[in-house]
Amino acid sequence: MNASHLGPWALVIFLLCLAAILWIGWSSRRRSASANDYLNASHSISLWAATLAFLAYNCGSIEVVGMSAMAAQYGVQALHFYWIGGIPGMIFLAMVVLPVYIKTGARNLPEYLGIRFGPRIRLLYVCMAIFGTVCFAGVASYTLAEVLHVIVGWSFLAGGLTCAAVVLIYVLCGGVRASIFTSVFQFFVMIAGLAPLLFFTVHFDAASWSQRSLRWHLWKPLPWFSPHASLDRFGVLLGLGFAINFSYWCTDFVMIQRTLAARSIKDARMVPLLAGFGKMGIAFLVVLPGVAAPALLRSGLSFDQTMPALMMLEFKPALLALGTAALLAGLMAWLAGNISGFAALWAEEIYRRYLRPGRTEQQTIQAGRIAVPVCLALAQLAAYATFLFRDMMEFLQLIAALSYVPVFAVVLVGLLDRRVTERGAFAGICASLASALALQSSFWMGWVRFGSQMTANFYGAAVSFMVAVVVCLLTFKQQDEHSVSAHAVSGAALRKALHPSPALVLLSVLLLGLCGLLNILWW
Repeated sequence: MNASHLGPWALVIFLLCLAAILWIGWSSRRRSASANDYLNASHSISLWAATLAFLAYNCGSIEVVGMSAMAAQYGVQALHFYWIGGIPGMIFLAMVVLPVYIKTGARNLPEYLGIRFGPRIRLLYVCMAIFGTVCFAGVASYTLAEVLHVIVGWSFLAGGLTCAAVVLIYVLCGGVRASIFTSVFQFFVMIAGLAPLLFFTVHFDAASWSQRSLRWHLWKPLPWFSPHASLDRFGVLLGLGFAINFSYWCTDFVMIQRTLAARSIKDARMVPLLAGFGKMGIAFLVVLPGVAAPALLRSGLSFDQTMPALMMLEFKPALLALGTAALLAGLMAWLAGNISGFAALWAEEIYRRYLRPGRTEQQTIQAGRIAVPVCLALAQLAAYATFLFRDMMEFLQLIAALSYVPVFAVVLVGLLDRRVTERGAFAGICASLASALALQSSFWMGWVRFGSQMTANFYGAAVSFMVAVVVCLLTFKQQDEHSVSAHAVSGAALRKALHPSPALVLLSVLLLGLCGLLNILWW
């Protein structure tokens, strides 16, 4: 495959999209009075910009390439990652977790963890989050390179480095604000480029759709409890629907960063709810073409090549160029979000707090800029780890289970009981992480059998969560009332912080109702 598939339209469309991205990144820059303004942009973005940036970040590489790969592999069961694995956690973030974070006055998640549990938990989370952002950025680099390899014919290294250079320029120019505003533009490009594929592909699989084959059923093909199956209902509900879902939305640094960028508390709580409706719509845009893919594509392609291969098959040159730009736009939004998150974590949490305390705002900003190319270099190395898995989603869910679940478990226990201390939280996270690694290692060595890496991820997340909770409970029961954290939000203050507006309640009910209805219709 080579660039001739695209024709002369390719150069024009690519250059226009590239110019627009760089212009938005450049124009969104402003002289930053503080490191927080450059690295986090807290309380400075409008509701709709924050919502679109929140949605664009989440709907980058995971939704476009990863979920189409999952759909080609499992059928419409890929929708679990949107409905069961998305909507409940987004509602919980808006209704419960965000107001508690904001009530403490924290500007970001590490700051909240430091206030609530202490400096050791803050540092431990930062180390885990840095590892997670590098791995996620690596998956984005891998996927960008795969798209350019399939459609344009570039080598894996050339494709990854080219896209990394574009992201490097606009993130260095404008920091997280550039990442936010360019992701909004990239989101609309992605929708425009992918929407035609839904109409071009699904009708080819009309026979299996009319017969309602198992590929078009959401729950019917899944056994209730069967770790030896490729997926089962227990793993989907407990591992994906609760442990990974709630942990990702409530403790992912970049997601919380995007939410807290909204100008007010009310707007911040609205962001995940409004984004939830967009996420449910995007589910059909990405998953249904992937479900139809096996009836259209030749064998021999990897699952991660499903979406670009479908474009090659169905699109004429001009539309193929737009579709390619759409894929690259969505993937670069994900890459930029993780890079800006890495820069913020490094500059504020490591450099300023431990390596060079007392540095000026401009020196901290410079440290963040230096971290950007470092993260890109590490991401290029992490991209090669994706080749060890059948598809990128297996790797992503594994990283989510290792990076987010232990932290969310102690945050949740800490919300429910004020007696959870720094010692208990630290023991809970370490024990949770150790149990997850032990289970995954046993699976890789063949000592424990699961039907797939994805099932192992789900069960590992469930075990990890339960271990963290048990260790926290056992630890704080040994404490007396004098050891209760002075920074815990009191019962009365917590009830006041959690009090939702009628608009929040209405949006939450609508989201849950729509999610439940879709699960019934696609049973």
